[in-house]
Amino acid sequence: MNTDGYTKVERAMMLLEAGDIENGLTELASVRGEYKHDAELMLELISVYHELGHGEEALSIVEEFDRQSDRLDPETRFNMELYRVSLYMDMDRLEESASMLMDMKEEHPDDPRVFALLGELYLMEGLEEVAIRYLERAEELDPDNEEISYLLGRLYAEQGAGDRALEKWQQLENFEEDEQIGLEIARLAAQSGEFEKAAALFEQAAEQNEQTEALYGAGVMRSQLGQWQAAIRHLARLIDLDAEYMAAYPLLADALWQLGMQEQALAVYEQALGLHIEEEKLLDGYLPLLAEVEQWRKIDTLASRLREIDEDNPAYWYWKGRAAEGVGDTEEALACYEEAMAEGESVYDVRDRYEQLSVSRL
Repeated sequence: MNTDGYTKVERAMMLLEAGDIENGLTELASVRGEYKHDAELMLELISVYHELGHGEEALSIVEEFDRQSDRLDPETRFNMELYRVSLYMDMDRLEESASMLMDMKEEHPDDPRVFALLGELYLMEGLEEVAIRYLERAEELDPDNEEISYLLGRLYAEQGAGDRALEKWQQLENFEEDEQIGLEIARLAAQSGEFEKAAALFEQAAEQNEQTEALYGAGVMRSQLGQWQAAIRHLARLIDLDAEYMAAYPLLADALWQLGMQEQALAVYEQALGLHIEEEKLLDGYLPLLAEVEQWRKIDTLASRLREIDEDNPAYWYWKGRAAEGVGDTEEALACYEEAMAEGESVYDVRDRYEQLSVSRL
C-alpha cells in the first residue's frame, strides 16, 4: 500500500473541506501525476473525483488504465469497470451502462454491486418495478448494505407499500435518528391522509435540522388542517432560509388570505414575482386574488406579462377580458373571451362568463 500517496490524498481532501478548492484540486492532480501507475491508489482517486462531481476527470483515469489492462489483476480491472459504469450513468450514457452491466451480471452473478447499479439504472429510466427486483437481489447478496435497504424502502413508499417501507427502514441502525427517514415516514403519513401525524413528524424533523423539505411539509400539512397560523410560521421561515423556494409562496399567500390578511398575501406574490422565477405559475395564483379585490388595472398589466412569457397562452386573453369586464367594457370583454376560446381550450370559467355577458348585453 502506498502510504505516502494516500497521505497526500487525505491532505487534498482536508484542503477541499476547508474551502481551499484550488490547492485541494492541485494536490489531487499532483497525486495523479506522481502515482499514475499505482492502480489501487488510482481507484481511490477515481472515487474522490466521482464524489466531487468531477466525472470527466475520474473517467479519464479509468481510460488510462484501459491501455494497462493486461497487467491489472481481475479484481482491480472489475472495480475499474464498475466505476466506469457509474460514471457513464452520471453522464446519462445509459445504453452503454446497461450493456456493460448485463455482461457483468453474466460474469459476476453473485456480486451485489452489479445488481445495485442495475437497480439504480432502471430507476433512472423510470422502471421502478424492475429497479426493485434488482435491488432486492442486491440486498439478498449483501443484506447489511444500509444504502440499498434505504433505497428499497423509499421505492416501496413511492409505490404505496408503506408497511414494507417501514419494515425495511426499521432494519437500519439508529433509524429513528435518521433525518431523511423521518421525512420519508412523514410523507407516508401524508399520503395516508394522516395529516396531523404527518405535520408533527415534519415539525420534528424541522426542529432537528431546519431543512427546507421539512418546513415545506409542515406548512402543507398545517394548511390541509386549516391551521393557518402554524402554516404561515413554517412557510415564512422556509422563505427566510431559501428565498427561491418558489412552491412556498402561493401556500403562504393562501394562508394569509384565509386569515383575511389580503394586503400581506398580495405582497407575498409581489415578492415572489420580483425574483423572476416560475412567473407563469405565480401569476396563475396571483391574478385570481387580484380579481377578488377588483384590481383591474393591475390585472391588465400582469396579463401582458403572461403574453411576454408565452404569446400563445390563452390565459392572456381571459385576464384581459376580466379586466375589461371589471371596468364595464362589455364589448372588449366579449372580444377577449372569444380569443381565449379560439383554440378550444378551457381557460378558467371563460365559457360561462362569455355566455352570461352575452345574455346581459341583450
